[in-house]
Amino acid sequence: MVSQDYRRFSIRRLNPFNGVLQVFRGDSARALSSNGVVWEIQVLSDTPQGLWANMPFSGKEFYTFGRWSPDSGLRQVAVNPLFHVRDMIASAEQLIADLADVIETLPFPPADRYELWLLDEQGLTPVALLASCQDSDQLEQADSAKWIAAERGDFSFVSPSLLERGQANSDGYNPRVHASILEATVRGRGGQQYRRAWFRRNPDGGHTPCEPGQDEIDPGAFPRLPITEAWEDAEDRRLVADYIAWKAPQLLQLHGLQPELRQRLEPIAVHQAEVVERLWRLYPEIHNNDLLNSARVEAKIRSANRK
Repeated sequence: MVSQDYRRFSIRRLNPFNGVLQVFRGDSARALSSNGVVWEIQVLSDTPQGLWANMPFSGKEFYTFGRWSPDSGLRQVAVNPLFHVRDMIASAEQLIADLADVIETLPFPPADRYELWLLDEQGLTPVALLASCQDSDQLEQADSAKWIAAERGDFSFVSPSLLERGQANSDGYNPRVHASILEATVRGRGGQQYRRAWFRRNPDGGHTPCEPGQDEIDPGAFPRLPITEAWEDAEDRRLVADYIAWKAPQLLQLHGLQPELRQRLEPIAVHQAEVVERLWRLYPEIHNNDLLNSARVEAKIRSANRK
């Protein structure tokens, strides 16, 4: 096999925030993982053309070749026979061999330094992170849709503070009422014009505006999490706190969290022991190892009892 240079990096999964994706990429193949255990193997290949194809050549694309984990090995998916299957197998095998050598270095460093923030209509301070990308030439391509709390088919966010106020999570029409209320609350900060702006995150944690003439923002105004915890209304603060608690296992995957913030999130995250067990390999730091290890043991017991 011809040796390749591989890039190891991670990118945040945003809008909705679903943790951090690990990427191991070479010239002809790449591997993607959201938990550091199961990796989707994708191989770069020419778009297959039929024997009598009259479509113009559309270039190379990444195609899913299979899923790999250190314990189970490669489980290949069905491949179109019009692909150059032998070349795809060689690329996948080389990628997996090199990935196995570096998997102990997880999590990979973050690469999505460009950030699109929803801004408060009045103070123009950052409210919620909408999108991120690796390079400045990707800014126009990035999805700048309105902020989303959870996938449309995900009804699992339940806010204790809204339940205390008598607001059920389903009204017979909408099975994700609490997520909808949170989305309206966050989006409302942006006003009718839905103010937003791109910034480049610097190595020191500061942010530089990307657009000419864009005003500088006080570094202290940027939230430490993908959503601000600064809300004037007490009920809004409680609602956002409920959301942060729900996302705590995923938030612990973020790089650059201050020690006191990580210390605050860990005891909240362990209430979702099975999620912590799935994601802990991607935590850049762990403040209380005993606490997280106890949660992992609890998750394994629960899993065993279901069998």
